[in-house]
Amino acid sequence: MRFQFVSAEDKQHALAIGAKLGITGAAVSNLWIPVFLLALQRLAPGGVFSMILPAEFLTGVSAGRVRSWLLEACLDLTIDLFKPGSFPTVLQEVLILTGRKASAADEASNAVRFFDHNGGTHHWQHDISPAAKTWTSYLLNPEQEAAFTQVSRLEGITRLGAEARFTVSTVTGANSFFCVDTSTVEHHDLKQWTLPLLPRTRYAKGLTYTATEHFELAESKAAAWMLSFDAGRPAPSQHARATSYLTQGESAELNERFKCRVRTPWFRVPVVQPGQLLMSKRSNLFPRVIVNQAGVVTTDTIYRGQMLSTSSLTPNDIAASFHNSLTLLTVETNGRSFGGGVLELVPSEISSLMIPATRDARTQLDKLDRVARTDPSPEALIEATDELLPTWIPGLTPDLLHLVKEARGELQQRRIIRSHGKFYDESV
Repeated sequence: MRFQFVSAEDKQHALAIGAKLGITGAAVSNLWIPVFLLALQRLAPGGVFSMILPAEFLTGVSAGRVRSWLLEACLDLTIDLFKPGSFPTVLQEVLILTGRKASAADEASNAVRFFDHNGGTHHWQHDISPAAKTWTSYLLNPEQEAAFTQVSRLEGITRLGAEARFTVSTVTGANSFFCVDTSTVEHHDLKQWTLPLLPRTRYAKGLTYTATEHFELAESKAAAWMLSFDAGRPAPSQHARATSYLTQGESAELNERFKCRVRTPWFRVPVVQPGQLLMSKRSNLFPRVIVNQAGVVTTDTIYRGQMLSTSSLTPNDIAASFHNSLTLLTVETNGRSFGGGVLELVPSEISSLMIPATRDARTQLDKLDRVARTDPSPEALIEATDELLPTWIPGLTPDLLHLVKEARGELQQRRIIRSHGKFYDESV
């Protein structure tokens, strides 16, 4: 149930439930949270609970304060994981959380046990840090998680946010109207209001996006142009065909959409300048970082990255080194996933990704770019980059790299398996 459909009165009740337990704000983010907290609030000290929760419990930002509170207020926490379709008519991935509400005499414990029932039963245990932003990394077995921690602390590893800043690109409010193909531009005589646009990262086949590639995109039926009616350009009202195009938008009531109606005039999109780097907001197997050699703008489906003035690296270094097993493991642990296993990263999560901080990576960009363009296997780029990792990261042993590769593969498979499993019984 979408939370915006919950009454204001019930939202206040949800806030009160969280506040009574010392959890401020989080209870109004997802409706399952106040229901879960109310159940635990009514449980007597020493009482046992077992509840079916959405898998976003492990990863959701809003559930973070709930997870921290559980470590303080409960003991004997156990998480049971199941393959998709284990619960007929449930339309999302779920888990079972079991535990015991602590009493005053109990000693605190951060131990959480995991049981995975996807193909037999595998179990492990972790002592979880209350400061952990997500619990995704604890889906790894202790050996994998220890290797992940060890590699993350090696010399030569840094946070992506220490080198570059990724931010949201242009929000048009109506992409299908403001992002157009060449045929539309010519038909409505809109050329003087166009900016070169990369509509989706799938149109960038490699690790660079060039002017030649954009010329080829413009020759296709793809939306290769963004319309910009900023004050420094001619007024479209003075041009009949441009006026006609804007009238079509008004006939479709685009000017009444929230993002459009708060602008004056409604069609003047505040275009964000091109980034040096590009990264898709959502991805299937893994996100790619692309050098924006063509200087194209993007909508909010693609983040724009800019190198920090304090960084000694270049955009080429970032794009060449990004697609390795360690960085992509942090993509899995820091990001969140939705229906069908789609992976999403927000800018703060991108900032916390771990990358090799090496100025040698730029020399490998052309080689890795060719791999990305020519090898049909998505894993080929990762394998080629992993071969270079030991030269970039002192102390990275073959055994550590093997465990990191294994960990990334397991978390990725756990995520994308949702796109293959049924979450409902068609016979019902």
